[in-house]
Amino acid sequence: MLMKRWIFIIVLLPFFFDSMAKKREAVVVPDSVSVTLTPDSIILTEKKEDKLDKKVSRDIVSWKYKGALTEKETAGLDTSMVEFYINNPAQKQTIALQTLGNLGSPAQSAIFMDRVEKTDFVFFKPFQIYYKPSEDILFFNTKRPFSYLNYYGGGTHNRDNRRLDGLFSVNVNKKMNFGLYGDWTKAYGCYNSLSTKNYGAGFFASYDGVHQQFGTSISFNGFESYENGGFTNDRNITDPKNTGRMDPINIPTFFSDNDWTKVRNWNVAFNYRYNIGLEKEVEVKPDSFTVEVIPITSIIYNFSSESDWRRFYERNLVSVGLMVDSFYHRYNLSDSLYYNKVSTSDSTRFWKMKHTIGISLNEEYNTLMKFGFAAYASITTKKYTYLDKALTTGSGEVTPHNDSLGFRYNPAYSSILRHRFGVGAVLSKHLGEAFTYNFYGEYYFLDEKKTASTFEVGGAMNSKANWGKQLVKIGASAKFERYCPDFFEEYYYSNHIEWQEDFENKQDLSINGYLSFPSFAFYDGLGLDFTADFKNLNNYVFWNEKAKPEQYTENLQVLTFALKERARIWRVHWDNALTFQQTSNDKVLPLPQLSWYSSAYFRFDKLFKVLNIQLGVDMRWNSAYYAPNYLPATGQFFVQDPNSIDYQKYGDYVYMDAFINFHLKRVRFYVEFNHLNKLWTNHYNYMYMRGYAMDPSYLKFGLSATLAD
Repeated sequence: MLMKRWIFIIVLLPFFFDSMAKKREAVVVPDSVSVTLTPDSIILTEKKEDKLDKKVSRDIVSWKYKGALTEKETAGLDTSMVEFYINNPAQKQTIALQTLGNLGSPAQSAIFMDRVEKTDFVFFKPFQIYYKPSEDILFFNTKRPFSYLNYYGGGTHNRDNRRLDGLFSVNVNKKMNFGLYGDWTKAYGCYNSLSTKNYGAGFFASYDGVHQQFGTSISFNGFESYENGGFTNDRNITDPKNTGRMDPINIPTFFSDNDWTKVRNWNVAFNYRYNIGLEKEVEVKPDSFTVEVIPITSIIYNFSSESDWRRFYERNLVSVGLMVDSFYHRYNLSDSLYYNKVSTSDSTRFWKMKHTIGISLNEEYNTLMKFGFAAYASITTKKYTYLDKALTTGSGEVTPHNDSLGFRYNPAYSSILRHRFGVGAVLSKHLGEAFTYNFYGEYYFLDEKKTASTFEVGGAMNSKANWGKQLVKIGASAKFERYCPDFFEEYYYSNHIEWQEDFENKQDLSINGYLSFPSFAFYDGLGLDFTADFKNLNNYVFWNEKAKPEQYTENLQVLTFALKERARIWRVHWDNALTFQQTSNDKVLPLPQLSWYSSAYFRFDKLFKVLNIQLGVDMRWNSAYYAPNYLPATGQFFVQDPNSIDYQKYGDYVYMDAFINFHLKRVRFYVEFNHLNKLWTNHYNYMYMRGYAMDPSYLKFGLSATLAD
C-alpha cells in the first residue's frame, strides 16, 4: 500500500514543476501524425473545435503505436467541453453497458461491435473497458511542456466517488520526448459492499530522429472491487412502495464486506525502427534549401511483455455459509466447496512476451507503384499459472507463501507454457487522403494448441473526398481469423467452480463499413455518421447458465447498424447515437436490439470573450433483453437459464442527467445531477441485470486544468 502511494505521488509531481518550467526552443512537429481533439466520442468522430482548444493543440502532436509493426496512428487529446461531464470511462466508449453499476466495477459493452479485446487474460476481461494497455498509451511531440489534471467527485451522503487523472509530457530536444500519466479511482458506490479502487500509471518516451525512431513505455494497472453478490430481493428497487423505500445503502445483499476481487497488471513495450534512405535537397523558400531524408527501407523490432494476476478472496465461509449457499442456489449453481471450507483464496497468473522483427519498403520512395510493403516474423510465449486439482485433492488446507513479486501463492499451483510462431506481410498506402488502404495477413506455423492451422487476414480502405462542395468520408474493413481458445477457457479449478474442456479452434469473420458527413455543404450545423457491421462467429465460446465456458458449434451471427447525428440550430444543440443490433441466438449472446444516447443542450460561446457555457440534459436507453448474470468467483458475466422461473428481461428504462459545463480559457468544470427523472417517475425498473441496479439521484462535479506553457 505504501509503495503504491509513493508511485502515485511521483507520477503527479511533474504537474507542480510544470508550472515553473521555462519556455523551450520550438520543436519540429512530424508531418506523419496530427492531433484530433475529440477521441473516442460516443457521438461523432469529428466535431468543430473550440477556438480555445486550438491554442492548446496547435503545438502538440500525439499518436499511438498500433498494428503488428506498430505504425504511428493519429490519436487525440480530449480538451473539448463536449461530453466532459461523462466521468465514467466505460460510458465514454459505448452507449449501453452490462455492469454492476458502480464507477469502476466489472463491466462490458452491451453493443457487441464495441467490445474490444485488449488482453489475452480471461479473468482480466471484466475490467478491460477501463484498462490501458501499451497500445493505448499516447506519445507526444510538443513545443512546450504540456500537462493536464482532471478531478471528478460526487455521491450520496458519505458514499462518495472520486477520480483523479493527469498527464505530463515534455520534449528534451527537437526529437526526444518523455512523460508520465496517472489515473486513480476510489468509488464507495451507492449500494452495500460494491466499492471499487482502480489505479494505473506509466512512463513513456519517444525519439523521432531521421534514421532512428523508437517509443517505449512501462505501465501498471490495478483493479480492486468488493463483491456483494447482488440484491437478495430486486423488488427493493423495482417495487419500493411495497418494500418500504429503503435507503440504497441498506438494501440487503448476499455478501457484506466479505468478498472481494483484485486484478493487477504490468506492461512493458519497446518499438524500434531504423530508416535507410536517400538525402534530397528541398527548397524551403527562394535561395534557401534544406536536406530531407526519404526513407527507402525500414528495419523494425518490437518487444512487449504483459504480466497479470487475479485473486478472489472470501474472508469467512463459516459465519456467512447460509448466504453463500443461498446465492449459488439462486442461480441453480453448485454450492460445493472444493478445497477449503473456511475461506477462499483463488489466484491465477498470466504472463505473455512477444518479439516481432520485420522489414518495410516504404511508399515514400516507391514512385512507380504508390504503396508500401512489409514482411515480419513474430514469436509469442504465454505462461499460465493455475491451481492444479491433482495437487489439492485430499491435501487439505495449504498455507500460502509469497512469491518474488510479493503476491501470495499456493504450492499446489502448476504452470504451463504455450508458444506461437508466425510470419506475416502488410501491403499499405497511407500518404494522401483521397484513398488509403492497409491489407495484411499472418500465418502461424506453431500455435498454442500445436494445430498449425491458425491465421489472420484482413484489410481496410478509407477515402476522403469532396463530392461537389460536400466533404464525404467512406471506408470499409474486413477480418477473417482462426485462433485457439484460451487455456483458462478450457481448464480452471477453484474453491467454488471448476471445468475441464477441449474446445475446437474459433473462427471469426467481421465486415464493417461506414459513411460519414462531418457537416453538410448546405448547413454546417448538421453532421451524420452511418456504420454497418456484420460478424459471423464459428465455435464461439460463451459462459453458459452454469457460469462455465461452453462452445457453441453452430454459426453465430450479429448484425449491427449505427447512426450518429449532430444537429445545431442557433444555440440549441441535439446530439444522438442510435444502435440497432440483431443476434441470431439470444440465449448464447443476449444483446439489446435498440440502444439510444441523446444529449440536448444550449451552448453559449465567447461570453465576456473567454467563457463558453453548455447547459442541458442527456439520456441513455436500451430495449429490454435477457441481460446476463454475474458470478463474483470468476468475475464473468454468464447467460440466464431459459428454463428458470426467474428468466426475464431487463432494460427499457430511461436514465436522464442534467448538467452545466463551463470552459474558461484552459480550465473546464461542470456540475451534474444524475438520474434526474427518478425524482418524478413512477417506473422504478432501473436494473442493469439481476441483482444490480443503476445509481440513484445525486450531485456530481468535475474540474480540469490544462497547462501548456
